[in-house]
Amino acid sequence: MKLPTLIRKIGKRVVSATPVLRRAMLPSTDYRVLAGIAEARSLLASSGGWLSERTAKRQDSAYQNLIAAMKRGEPRIDLKIAAEAVSTTGLANPRLLEVGCGSGYYSAVFDALLQGAVRYSGVDYSQAMIARARLAFPGTSFEVADATRLPYAADAFDIVFNGVSLMHIVEYEAAIHEAVRVAARFCVFHSVPVFHDHSTLFLTKYAYGAPVVEIVYDKRELMSLCAKAGLRLERQWASIPYDVYAATGHRSTSETYLFTVRGTTVSAS
Repeated sequence: MKLPTLIRKIGKRVVSATPVLRRAMLPSTDYRVLAGIAEARSLLASSGGWLSERTAKRQDSAYQNLIAAMKRGEPRIDLKIAAEAVSTTGLANPRLLEVGCGSGYYSAVFDALLQGAVRYSGVDYSQAMIARARLAFPGTSFEVADATRLPYAADAFDIVFNGVSLMHIVEYEAAIHEAVRVAARFCVFHSVPVFHDHSTLFLTKYAYGAPVVEIVYDKRELMSLCAKAGLRLERQWASIPYDVYAATGHRSTSETYLFTVRGTTVSAS
């Protein structure tokens, strides 16, 4: 084994074995199953999580690398699937609201992969995230808002796109109903972690150095909640691999779902 390779291998082992280092250097680490929603609510109330400026900066930096690769013609699978889900609606220049937009990177994804054919707005409950989004995309609308209490009228957007945030929303049933309320045509729940053989679990992990809540859904429960909220599943895609077996003892994956709202139909392509 060559010396540089050996050094890298040893370095990875040292980082993995040292809590302070792995939390500082790895995007996701230290998964632990929570007792249930009460513990998840308590953790959410006591932890800065996604509200931290440091966390927002680290996540933004990670996604800037993905955006750069996309612009070189190498988009990661989840970015391609997000664009495909929006394109599958068949809508020309739709009004799209991203719930849980973080630093706004999906506005760049849609601009690049859909040639800007989306009127994009974003909301996030983290002021730190929205500040970074406004700085990066000054011509785009970004607001601080709670996914369970969106500050918009009914049917305000053609598409509500939940971009990798449903997994962090403890009151997820309320968030689903709010998405349906403000969506006139479609809802997209993107890269949602799901079990096919186990009930919904609440977990905690360190994400970009901060403790956050994460949810892996029983897919059957999630689909039932969506149906009760007035959504009809039209398409689904396997998204970026996401397996939390080491923490839960059950295999998981992530999937993206395109739903129609209140009888909307998908245009034939």
